[in-house]
This record gives sequence, structure tokens and C-alpha cells, in this order.
Amino acid sequence: MSTIYIYLSFAGMIGSVKAENEINVTRNFLPFLEEPQNTDYSFEYISCEKLGNLQGKLLYAGKEYDVIQKENGDIIRVFKDHQEDDCVYGYSKLVPFENTVKIFYLKGNEQHFDDTNNSFFHSSWEQVMLWNKRMILHAALIDTVYGGILFSGKSGVGKTTQAELWMHLENARQINGDRPILYQNNKEWFGCGSPYAGSSECYINECIPIKAIILLEQGDRTELQQLGISETVKRIYANCTVYTWNKEFIERIINLITDLASEVPVYRLVNKADQESVETVKKELLKEVIK
Repeated sequence: MSTIYIYLSFAGMIGSVKAENEINVTRNFLPFLEEPQNTDYSFEYISCEKLGNLQGKLLYAGKEYDVIQKENGDIIRVFKDHQEDDCVYGYSKLVPFENTVKIFYLKGNEQHFDDTNNSFFHSSWEQVMLWNKRMILHAALIDTVYGGILFSGKSGVGKTTQAELWMHLENARQINGDRPILYQNNKEWFGCGSPYAGSSECYINECIPIKAIILLEQGDRTELQQLGISETVKRIYANCTVYTWNKEFIERIINLITDLASEVPVYRLVNKADQESVETVKKELLKEVIK
């Protein structure tokens, strides 16, 4: 049986996918393909005849997977096919000291791993990013003459609209429309593209310095307010991908958000999704440039 390798780059890191079956690289992953090279982390997909003992303490129960803590302390994801009476077909386990996620699945279930989208669903990718001091924020990321701007907030609050206003009025360039990756390098924070871009379908493999984060609220006026660290941490946390069943995950992401809040200005923008909101943010960013 031949082994398939796929190499991908995200946020300044190289990862590999090792599999026993062919994996179709979907359109959203194509910009992130790399040539074979040394890697920072890996995902290994391993077929088997039996899955072994998957019993333990239930930490989370979901439609497509459960999270179990075994007696030895290991935390695993147990995957189930809700279209087949919740039949268990595999599980995944992070091996921290190897920076590897191993996904074991029953032979005959290769359809769950036949492209990059469904393969990554099983990979605990967010945890691997966080263990490498990177976090995924629900936001739209644009590149402007002032620097990178992230628009974040609840679903439906207008992130896409703000990005489009800046692209139309300020010739901004969109990097990602839904789940950019944030990380720090040499005391500077960067926002990066990812293969998850929502309706924008903007899959750009690029990292840009972050100038500001704008937390959006809809309203009948335009008002911009810079937030303090504690309020920023609370609001950014609410818009991050978090494994709430994992205490170490929560601690790590809060620490990372606190670092971000200490070094990148974060604002609350009440707005009507119009040109005035763009001008208000521009005025504030120009102040920062003058400083």
C-alpha cells in the first residue's frame, strides 16, 4: 500500500498530511500547497480492523463526534456517522510531544477522508495551531494602506459588509472573510489567510501586520471606542474557536488573547454600515500613524 503525503503552509508553519488513500485537494486548500520539506506538525490517517477501547469520561457530546477522556488522561475525539445510526468509525488523538495528530479509522470508511475538507474536519487543526501559539478568529481580514484590519463580531453583524465598504471606498484587499489565523512574530502580530473563508471564498496564503481589530455592533449612529484589555479579552474570546471541554486549551487561548490585547489596538464600532463608519476608523488609524 502506497503512502500519500500532502504538504501545506499556514501562518508561517509547514504541516503534512500522511494517508493511505488518495486525498483530493479541494479548491480552498490549493493556495496553501507546498513542496515536500521538513514540517512543524503532521496529521496521520491510519486504517485499522478494530478501534479498541474508546470508553471513558464524556466531556462533550455532539452530532458528529464526542470527546472522551480516558482513564490515563488522554483526550480523544470519537467520530460517528449520524447518517448511519451514529455508528462509530474512528477517533483522533493529539500527541503533543510529537506535534502530531493521529486519526485511526475502521477500514472501509475512507469516504470520510477522501478530500482535504473532510480530512481536516477530523484533525483537531485548531488545537495544533494553538499549541504553536496561533489562534483562529471569526473575522474578516483586509489589507489597507494603514495596515491590516480585522472586523470581528457575532454572525450577521456586518463583517463582510465592512470589508466590502473598505474594498470599494479605500481600495483595500481582502485576505480572508471568515477565519483568519493570528500569530505573533518578533513582537509584531500578523493576520493570515486560511482555507476557511465563508461566503467570501477568499483563499489567500499571505500574512500581513495587524494595525487594528474592530469589533462591530449595528446601530443608528456611528461611534468608535477603544477598549481596555479586560473587555478586549472577553470579546475576542467570544469570537475565537475554543474547545470548551479542554482546560489547557482555554488557558492557552486566554493567555494568547491577553498578549494580543496588550499590543494591538482594539475598538468597538457601532455603525450603520455606511461610508461614515469607514471615515471614522480611518481618522483613528491616522492618529496612530502620527503617534
